Amino acid sequence: MIKERDKTAISIGRQHISYGQLLMNITAASDTYAAQPGDRIMIVSENRLGWIYAFYSIWNKQAVAVPVDATSSAAEIAYVIDDCGATAVWASADRMDTVAEAVAMARTKPRILPVADVEAQSADAPKASLTYSEADLALIVYTSGTTGSPKGVMLSYRNLMANIRAVSEEVKIFTPEICTMILLPLHHVLPLIGSLVAPLATGGSVAMAPSLAAADIMSTLVDNKVGIIIGVPRLYATLFKGIHDKISKSLVARSLFALAEAVGSRSLSRLLFRSVRAKMGGHIKYLVSGGAALNIEVGRGFKTLGLDVLEGYGMTEAAPMIAFTRPDEICPGVSGKPMPSVQIDIRDGEICAKGDNIMMGYYNRPDETAQVLRDGWLHTGDLGYINKRGQVVITGRRKEIIVLSNGKNINPAEIEEKLEHYAAFVKEVGVFADKDQLRAIIVPNPDAARVLTDAELNEKIKWEVVEPYNRTVSPYKKVMNFSIYRGDLPRTKLDKLQRYRLPQLLAEAAQQAGPAVAEPDTEEYRILRDFIADEKNCTVRPTDHIELDLGLDSLDKVGLQVFIQSSFGMEISSDTMVSFRDVAHMARYVAEQKTKIEVEKIDWKHILRERVSLQLPKSWLTGRLFVKMSKPILHLYFGLKGKGLNNIPEGPVIIAPNHQSFLDGIFVAALLKWNTIKNTYFYAKEQHVRRPFFKSLANRHNVIVMDMSNLKDSIQKLGEALRKKKNLIIFPEGTRTHNGSLGEFKKTFAILSAELNVPIVPVSITGAYDAMPRGRIIPRPFTKVMVEFLEPIYPRKSSYESLVDSVYSCIKRKQQMG
Repeated sequence: MIKERDKTAISIGRQHISYGQLLMNITAASDTYAAQPGDRIMIVSENRLGWIYAFYSIWNKQAVAVPVDATSSAAEIAYVIDDCGATAVWASADRMDTVAEAVAMARTKPRILPVADVEAQSADAPKASLTYSEADLALIVYTSGTTGSPKGVMLSYRNLMANIRAVSEEVKIFTPEICTMILLPLHHVLPLIGSLVAPLATGGSVAMAPSLAAADIMSTLVDNKVGIIIGVPRLYATLFKGIHDKISKSLVARSLFALAEAVGSRSLSRLLFRSVRAKMGGHIKYLVSGGAALNIEVGRGFKTLGLDVLEGYGMTEAAPMIAFTRPDEICPGVSGKPMPSVQIDIRDGEICAKGDNIMMGYYNRPDETAQVLRDGWLHTGDLGYINKRGQVVITGRRKEIIVLSNGKNINPAEIEEKLEHYAAFVKEVGVFADKDQLRAIIVPNPDAARVLTDAELNEKIKWEVVEPYNRTVSPYKKVMNFSIYRGDLPRTKLDKLQRYRLPQLLAEAAQQAGPAVAEPDTEEYRILRDFIADEKNCTVRPTDHIELDLGLDSLDKVGLQVFIQSSFGMEISSDTMVSFRDVAHMARYVAEQKTKIEVEKIDWKHILRERVSLQLPKSWLTGRLFVKMSKPILHLYFGLKGKGLNNIPEGPVIIAPNHQSFLDGIFVAALLKWNTIKNTYFYAKEQHVRRPFFKSLANRHNVIVMDMSNLKDSIQKLGEALRKKKNLIIFPEGTRTHNGSLGEFKKTFAILSAELNVPIVPVSITGAYDAMPRGRIIPRPFTKVMVEFLEPIYPRKSSYESLVDSVYSCIKRKQQMG
C-alpha cells in the first residue's frame, strides 16, 4: 500500500482513516504480540476497524492469516485452532468468551489477542512496509461447509495478486478513484479480496457501515460516494424486490419500466431511473455478485434500471475468481469470460481451471488435495460450458446432482429457482431426493406465514406453486412431495444452500404438516394406486387428484381408461375420471361398478395393431405452393434460417420440434423440400377446426383432425398414417411455451416411434417466442428465428421414457449451446 499519505483509505461512520494512519495503526497492532514468519494466526471477529488492523498486522509479521466466521461455535473454532495449529487468535469483545471456551477445548493453546485493544492504539508508530514474496502462504481460508467438514484452503500471495491484477490492470474495474463498500463478512475470501484487499491495493478507498441497519447502509452509500458494492444474490434479490414493488404501485413507473425493458438501451434506462440510483448515493458504478448464481430475472431487472451487475464465478480454491463479467459485456445468467491469466477446460461436463490463482492445496490434506488438483488443473466440481461468446455458463454442481434409480440426472438448483418464482408468497425452496423421488421444503414469506394457517398455506402452495411447475416439466423432474417449513433453510454466509442438511429438517417439517391420511383398505384402491405410481414414477396418496396432484395428461388418462376397462371390466370416460375428488373417491366408484378384477398392463403395441379406417387428408398443390412461397416472406420478416435438412431420413419419420409460438408449424414446413412437404402431415384438435371452412381446409392440406374425447382412436389414426409411409410433425410439448423455456414432453410421439419403429428428428426452434409469445397478435419483425433439424434418434427397443428424454435432452442441449 504505497499510496498518497493523506488520502482516505477507510471510512466508518464519521471516522476517516488515511493511508498514512492505516500503515501506522498496522505497525501499532503488530507491536502488541510476537509471531514468527509462517505462524498461523486466526481472526474471530465481526466486521470492524480492528479486524482490518489485526489482519494486516499478521501480514506485516509475514505470518499466515486464518479468518474465521464470527458466529462459529466454540467447538467449530476449536476445530480450526487444532487443524491449522494456530499460535494466536484475534477476538472481538463480543466473541471473547466463545474463543476462550474454544481454546480450553482445543489441544493447541494459542494466545488470545483482543481486537478492541488495537482500535485504541494511537497512530504514532512507524509505517508498516507489508513486504512479501508471491510464493509465500498468505491465507488459510476454511471452506464454509456446503457438504460437511470444512477444509483449510491455502492461498499464496501469487494467488491473491492474480485476482487483483485481473480486475485492476487487465480489466480496469478497481481504480484509485472508486470507493468500495464492505458489506459481507470479511472471513470469506470474496469480500476479503473484493471489498478490502483489492481496493486498498489499487489505491482506492473502502467504506464500512457502522451497522447493517438500512439507515446506516444508505448513509454510508451516500456519504462516501460508493461506486462498487460486492454482495450475494439474495441481497440483490431483496434489493430489487423492494425497488420493483414500488415501481409496480405506479402506472407511470410500470410503463417506464416496460419501455426501458423493451428498448434495452442503457442510456435510456439510466435517464428514466436516475432517481433510483440517486437514492443509492448516485455514484454506484458496479454491483458485483458472487458466492452463488444470481437469478436471471434479477440481473435483467437491474439492467433495466440502468445498474450494471457484474456476475462472477469462482470458489475459495481460486482465491476466489475463475471468470467474471466485463463491464461492456453484461449478459444476465452467465458468469463472464475467464480471467485473462486463467485457462478453462470442460472435462466430461465439469469445469476445470488452471492459472496463478489456483490454491496451493488443502492444509495438511494431501489426499484431498490430489482429488481436486491434478497436473495443475483444479477440478471444480461445477458443471457448465463455454458459450459461443466465450463466457462461462454454470449448469449445476456435480456433487449436488440428484441421480435417481432410473439413471435420470437432476439439477435441484434449477427446480428451486423455478418454484421460487411461481408465487410471491414463497421465500425460498430446497429440493432433494427422498426415497428416489423429488421432495421440496418450501419456506413461505413471513407475511404469508402470519396470515395463513398451515392448511391454507398447503393448499396455496399445492395449486399455485407445485402444480403449475409440475405441468411444465418431464415426469422425472416433478416434485412429488413437499413440506412447509416456517424457518430459514440452512445456508452459508455467502448464500449457498447447505443441501446435505435438508433431510434433517424433514421431521420438523413433517410435524408441522400434520398427520398423514390413512389409505383405504380395499383391493381396488391398491390396484389403482400401484398402477398410477408405476406409470408416473411417483408416490400416490388417497387424497391426490389425478390431474392437479399426480399430473396425468391426456395420454395418461387414456392409459388409465384402458387399464380400468381391462382390469375391472368397466368403461369410464376421461371426464368422469377428472370429476373424482381424489384417488380414493375413484377407487370407491370402481368398486361399485366393476364386473371383474383381473389386473392387466397397457399394451400400446396391441392398441396400435388394431387397424382403423383412415382416409388421409388430400395434399393439394395450393398448400405446397403456399408453404414454399411463405419461405422468402418469413426470411425477410423474421430473418428465418434453417439448418440440418439432411438429417431427415428417407421413409416415414416423426419430426418433433419444441413449441415456442403460433407460427412454429409454418416455420418448420417452409424449410422442408417439395416432396417432403407433400408427404408430411400435421394434426389438429377437433375444436380448432369445427367451422366448415377450416375443416374443409384441413382435409385438403395435410392436417389430420384428432378427437380429443377419443384419444385412443386418434393415436391409432396417427399410427396408420405412419404405416402408410407418411411423415408426422408432432410438437412433444402439446402446447406453446409460457415463458420461452422447454415444457414437459408428452410421450405420444415416443409410443408411436417405439411401437412402429419410426425414427424421430428433434427440431430446435429459437427466436420464435421472442417473435410471437402467447397473447401477442402482431409478430415482432427481425427477431432472427432459427430452425435446426438435429440428428435422427432411432427407437432401437428404447423405452418410451428413454425416447422422450433423448429428444428433450437433444433439443435442450442445442438451445443451451446457442
